[in-house]
Amino acid sequence: MPLPTTIDTSGLRLEFARHGAQALATARTTLAALPHCPTDLVSNIVLNGSEGRPAWHLLSRLGAKGGDAAAQAATDFLHAEHARMADWAERLVGDGAGNAPLDIIHLGAGGSETPMLALFTALSVQQAPRCRVHWVANLDGATLDAALGAANPARTWVLINSKSFRTQEVMRNATETIRWLSSHLGAETARSRLVALTSNADLAQERFGMPAEQVFRTLPEIGGRFSVWSAHGLVLLLAFGRDTVERLHAGARAMDEHFLTTPLDRSAPGLLAGLSHAYRVRFGLPLLSIGLYGDAFSHMPLYLQQLLMESLGKSTSADGLLPVHVSGPAVISGVGTPVQHTYFQLLHQAAVPVFHEIVAVVRPWHARLPEHLALLANALGQADALWNGKDASSWQTELMAQGMPPEAAARAARHRACPGGRPSTFIWMEQLSAYHLGALLALYEHRTVVEGWLYGINPFDQWGVELGKTLAARIEHALLAQDAQGLSAETAASLHYLREQYA
Repeated sequence: MPLPTTIDTSGLRLEFARHGAQALATARTTLAALPHCPTDLVSNIVLNGSEGRPAWHLLSRLGAKGGDAAAQAATDFLHAEHARMADWAERLVGDGAGNAPLDIIHLGAGGSETPMLALFTALSVQQAPRCRVHWVANLDGATLDAALGAANPARTWVLINSKSFRTQEVMRNATETIRWLSSHLGAETARSRLVALTSNADLAQERFGMPAEQVFRTLPEIGGRFSVWSAHGLVLLLAFGRDTVERLHAGARAMDEHFLTTPLDRSAPGLLAGLSHAYRVRFGLPLLSIGLYGDAFSHMPLYLQQLLMESLGKSTSADGLLPVHVSGPAVISGVGTPVQHTYFQLLHQAAVPVFHEIVAVVRPWHARLPEHLALLANALGQADALWNGKDASSWQTELMAQGMPPEAAARAARHRACPGGRPSTFIWMEQLSAYHLGALLALYEHRTVVEGWLYGINPFDQWGVELGKTLAARIEHALLAQDAQGLSAETAASLHYLREQYA
């Protein structure tokens, strides 16, 4: 049976017509041989082998399947915690009705920040947030100062969003934020304004002393980059309310059901993963581009880059026994049309082809229909140019018809020629709503997991990131103590330079 060239599911349409038959056939063959099953994600099967854990992010929005007692207990815990959190958020926002808006200082990093910010930005274009949110993720004092300077201490609440409650950036920014809030309100009142979102509740209370009812718990089995559906997504409940978050979850659940009940070679996440794997392994293409059309997606690229590259950037098999010589692509991403003027030249004419995904919304989220249609025309035009191209002969004929001499036209044509054959998948969202955004995020989550399985790697850990964190703490100590003992020669030389600059 031939592969479909379009798949309609969960308010999304995926078009696969701009792929060659060989790539599609390769994708289908590899998916058919995959040893993992999507329902493993809603069971107690250990999928994150390096940490000895199942992967339970689906349980936050969907629930366990197949009667597994441990997965069901986790589902009950997550759903109860979500209900408690939603009730608390509604009370907090409701109690402030008629007063100055709440200022929410959101302290997160990586998976406890990028998906939340991506969704917050996209949802904000259609629904005004109920509170002012100030995002602080980096160890950049200017960003922290700007957030604190914009907030009204009397109306400020601080969300400390860290799964482990050991993330260096989050803990440092939390300490400074609490110091600022205490200077305005006193230490006891400042502690009453702290909220922890974590799987390490005991450490959160030990470190900062917030009220127990303001510690909202998640599970170690939910990876940070998959965690927006759990307690880590509290900021969305505060900003948009229970109904909007439920629609977000409903869209994700619709994609979950499609993923769990459709053969992988006919499911939207499966084909996205299979094609990406085929382009990496069979065709040797190193780079994936994702273009999202509309400024509502302005924070989505960083999230998608984290999701894909943190999950798929591995070189060891999932069981830890073998090296893996090909794994996930490097991902570049941006918002159209501006992104067309940054790296799209690479897509059209680079010596090594790039495979591409385009996300666009059918219906505008504003009243300017002509501008929206022009936006969509640009997205389609880029896809068409990438796939069909325009060869040197066509350019030469056109230039000569404009009066250019044949030899000059031939030279100019070679510069203008676009070879085509650059594949792309078009992902249409029916509209920019919470439901459709939920479906889009779930699509990319599932696609990432399946692609990891195809490479034979563990898409749920990130030990390279952890090593960098450990070294950063050691280097910070060396900077303050002026002691480079135990550091590499290269780093010791850099520290020597820094000390000279601060002398």
